[in-house]
Amino acid sequence: MIRFLSSLYDNYIKPYFSSGLEEADRSHKNKILKAGRLIRNTLLPIAVRADAARDIGILSYTGGYEHAAQAADTYMASMVELLKTPDLTDQHIIQLLEGLSAICYLHVANQDKAQALRLPDTLLEFVSPTSKLSFTSQRWSCYLLNILCCHNIPIICHLKDSEALQSSLEKLASLDWEKWPLNYAQELLQVLGFQQNSMKDALHEEDELKGCTYTKSGHMLGKPLKSMCTKYEFISIVCIQFYICTLAVNMHINYMY
Repeated sequence: MIRFLSSLYDNYIKPYFSSGLEEADRSHKNKILKAGRLIRNTLLPIAVRADAARDIGILSYTGGYEHAAQAADTYMASMVELLKTPDLTDQHIIQLLEGLSAICYLHVANQDKAQALRLPDTLLEFVSPTSKLSFTSQRWSCYLLNILCCHNIPIICHLKDSEALQSSLEKLASLDWEKWPLNYAQELLQVLGFQQNSMKDALHEEDELKGCTYTKSGHMLGKPLKSMCTKYEFISIVCIQFYICTLAVNMHINYMY
C-alpha cells in the first residue's frame, strides 16, 4: 500500500508541484552518496563512519520513500558490517542502530535486505542477557527489531524461532522505559505473540492446580465437569433413596398379607 501511494504521488501529483522538490530529492541523494563514501572508507575513524551512518538514516527518512530510502539501501551492508565490529562504544552502536532504524522504517525491501544481511541475528545477540551493551543500546535494538517486524511476516517467523528471545524481552520490558514513547520490549512481546502464550500458560497452570483440564480447543472443562458430576451424584442419591423407600413399602405390604 505504501509503495502504491508513493508511486501514485510520483506519477500524478508530484509533476504539478514546482521543481524545488526535485532539487531537494537530488540534494538528499547527493548527501547520501557523500555519507556513503565516508562509511565505506575503512581508513577513517569509526566515529566518523558512525556519524555518517546516522546521517544516512536521517536523510533516507526525510528524503522520501522512492528516492532517498532506495539510495540508502546501497550502504546497508557497510553499516551492518560496521555494527559487528568488535569493541565498538555504545555511542557508535546507538548511532548505527538509529541509522538502520530510519532506513528500514516502513520500507519492506530494506527490511528484507536487513534480514539477508543477518541483522536480526545480530540484534538478538544485543538483547540477550549475556550482552555487555548498555541498556540504551539494548532499547535501540528492541526498537529496530520492532521496525523490522512491521509488515514483514518472514522476519516475525524468524524471531519466533528464537528460544531465548522471550525471556530476554521480558527482562528488558521490566526495566525503565520512562523517557521512551513506548516500551518497545513489551511491544515486541505482543507482536511476536509471546505475551499471550505466557498468559495462557499461566492460566493453564493455575487451573491445573484447581483440578481443571482443557480440551484440544482450549476450553476449560474442570469446573463445569465438576459441577455436572455433583448434579449427577445428587440425582443418583435421590433415585437410590426412592428405590429403598419403594422396596421397604412393598416388603411391608407383603408382610401384612
